[in-house]
Amino acid sequence: MNDIYLDNATTTQMDPWVLEEMKPLLVEEYAAPSGHFGHQASLESKDRLERARAAIAESINAEPGEIILTSGGTESNNLALQGYLKNHKKPARVVTSAVEHESVLNTLRNLVKDGVELVIAGVDKDGRVKLDELDKALVPGTALCSVQHVNHEVGVIQPLEEIGKLCKERGVILHSDAVQGWGKVPLNVKDMNLSLVSLSGHKIHGPKGIGALYRRKGIKLSPVLFGGYNEFELRPGIENVAGAAGMAKAISMIKPEQVAYIDSLRRRLWQGIEEEIPWVHLNGSLEQGAPHILNVTFDFIEGESILLHLDMRGIAVATGSACFSKALEASYILLAMGRPHEQAHGSMRFSFSRFNTQDEITKTLKELKEVVSDLRKLSPLTPVTPPVTPSVTPETPETLETPGAPDKEA
Repeated sequence: MNDIYLDNATTTQMDPWVLEEMKPLLVEEYAAPSGHFGHQASLESKDRLERARAAIAESINAEPGEIILTSGGTESNNLALQGYLKNHKKPARVVTSAVEHESVLNTLRNLVKDGVELVIAGVDKDGRVKLDELDKALVPGTALCSVQHVNHEVGVIQPLEEIGKLCKERGVILHSDAVQGWGKVPLNVKDMNLSLVSLSGHKIHGPKGIGALYRRKGIKLSPVLFGGYNEFELRPGIENVAGAAGMAKAISMIKPEQVAYIDSLRRRLWQGIEEEIPWVHLNGSLEQGAPHILNVTFDFIEGESILLHLDMRGIAVATGSACFSKALEASYILLAMGRPHEQAHGSMRFSFSRFNTQDEITKTLKELKEVVSDLRKLSPLTPVTPPVTPSVTPETPETLETPGAPDKEA
């Protein structure tokens, strides 16, 4: 495992308190949950499941009966999109954005052959959906609109309240993949007029293999998996009680001061990069971005090379040009934002958590500066004369004292 983990937008460390919450449900209270006619152990397991469901619902201002437990964000997206459109007359018009997660875009593209008319709205230079394009696309008869909460690559926060108002005016159901922003960016299903919302546990220091779909009361879905009658007859199979309890514990542990601490790490790293490394570009928006994601393009070198060299130095990061594709293709998200191919190939994503420290940011900046300098010396694209960059060491912001930002030696 790397010494410094800055890939928290992919997955996060499970919080030790979450693991403690789950342990009894894995080795002692492991009965399958059942309804009113089960044995005592199964009834107790059912009670734990419903308590977890209620905590998840409370975090987004929903009702417990509106939460369907799934295996994660991808399944939730599939159940929302396929499950809703199965009940809609064809052809069904669906509007989405050009920067959605693959589990949304690829699901909708696959549904085109079944009679779905797919309309993709563009985004601005920061990755935010162009509301004028979305407005024009939401014509009468549109079945569904799907726009993410927070972009998984550049961290931009989408204007869901405005989009929700547009959809409400047109009578269009609004789905949001909120996996990346849940717990870090405000999410209120009522204020945002959301009908379907996808959530996941492993992005918030919870366990992998557990997620949820919020379905507003009255929204009809059809199952995409078939078997028993669990989860309101929409998701067959024995429920993951331990996973649900872990996810509920994880979301309940997130505090505003922890989010502020994470944001301070993001801003400090960008300040250092901007001041100490020439030829860099911020992808997304510092002010309209999620607190845990920083995406930067380093001109004249490949993102994969930076990733591998940082990895050899014990630092884990991600690159937008390869981590979402089997081929070394430019990031489709950065291309949609208007970045040229060469810049889309040189992007790096740094993503933070409450377990990262200020010392780790200091070391990352030092190693990153050396790696970029070394790689640019080998690149035939690097100009002979670098731009004038002030040599300033950024001041270290005061570290917030939070339970989730312990010293590494503690």
